[in-house]
Amino acid sequence: MASITAIIPTYNRAGYLTQAVNALRTQTRRPGEIIVWDDGSTDETEAVARELGSAIRYFRAENGGKSRALNAAMAEATGDLIWICDDDDIALPDAAETLAGMLDAAPETGIAGGSYRRFREDRDGRRREQGPGYWPDLSTGTPMRHLLEDIFLFQNATMVRREIYDRAGPFREDLPRSIDYEMIVRLGLISPIALTDKPLFLQRKHDGDRGPAAARHAASKSDDVWKLADREIFAEFREQIPLSFYEAMFEAESPEFARRAALLQRGCVHARRTDWPSALEDFEAAADAAPMQPLCEVERLICRRAMGGKHGIEEALAPETRRRLAGLGRRGTAGASIAQALVRGLAWRLKVAVRAGRVGPARDILRLSSGLASPRLFASAPGPQTRERRDIPAAAFFQCWNGAAPQGRIAQ
Repeated sequence: MASITAIIPTYNRAGYLTQAVNALRTQTRRPGEIIVWDDGSTDETEAVARELGSAIRYFRAENGGKSRALNAAMAEATGDLIWICDDDDIALPDAAETLAGMLDAAPETGIAGGSYRRFREDRDGRRREQGPGYWPDLSTGTPMRHLLEDIFLFQNATMVRREIYDRAGPFREDLPRSIDYEMIVRLGLISPIALTDKPLFLQRKHDGDRGPAAARHAASKSDDVWKLADREIFAEFREQIPLSFYEAMFEAESPEFARRAALLQRGCVHARRTDWPSALEDFEAAADAAPMQPLCEVERLICRRAMGGKHGIEEALAPETRRRLAGLGRRGTAGASIAQALVRGLAWRLKVAVRAGRVGPARDILRLSSGLASPRLFASAPGPQTRERRDIPAAAFFQCWNGAAPQGRIAQ
């Protein structure tokens, strides 16, 4: 049976640490070791950790950020499977058994993940739980497609074979934020991911400061902080992930249609990161790939999702972006079909703005929609019968790893 190492990087969370550790100690399949890496806490964390005694392996170093703490803890880990847990969240009792069991049952799979529930505690310690903040419909598409579109796998609900971490390289110490998102994408470029909808941990929601000591920010500012961090990370992934990896997500009648779906999918990913120059580059290339063929249903859904990212569409409303989006309708039948699908995606944004009484944003969305509307008549023939795969072929992981897979970097 594979051994499990649980790692808890911690910084100034003395009030939560014991609860997090005890949740690991009472697992139905207990980790062989629990490493607590104290990233230079200035509160009572060390005293709390010492009280836990032999239940944990405790290390302390000067504050250097979560990535440095994780890299140092990983060097100490002896388990075959690595389970990274946050210091303020609570693993559910059968989380380790579920995740390790998924990996035991699928030797070709290097990553297992599951869902979670969010919770808050009131002043009297009473817990109020609710569902996950975001969880995709896993009945369609590959896990990596969903992951590239938005983060939904968190470390407490993810277990990874040590060899996959070794291949991916260390956590990036030059990133102040989104380090776990950047890493899970890197891991997913190397190995298939097994997923379950089952909740595996409780994610604590609180109003304290977030981020490393050198770049703390209030919880209320998280959206803006993560938006910028995600955009920067995915700008690098654009250069590192070959288009062939996106092509492997689809089955198509011909290579040109697989390429078109891949361009649309990559454009969708970058639109959801609010990187509209990159998204438009892909949408325009997709329109030119098979200009006389309208989109099929799978491709139309990709375009609709491009307008549904959690970071909003403010950047899409800029004049230059509107101009280029409007130009899609003049790039043949395919371009007009892309524009029409984007308008369908905007319909949800418009409903939200109207219900919230946000007159200005609603007006801007209507302006963008009218600019995208095209009088072009679509061909009567149906579009290509492109289908989404549920799993990426093994050869695509090998190609990505040996070609352009990103590597972890250590800050100098």
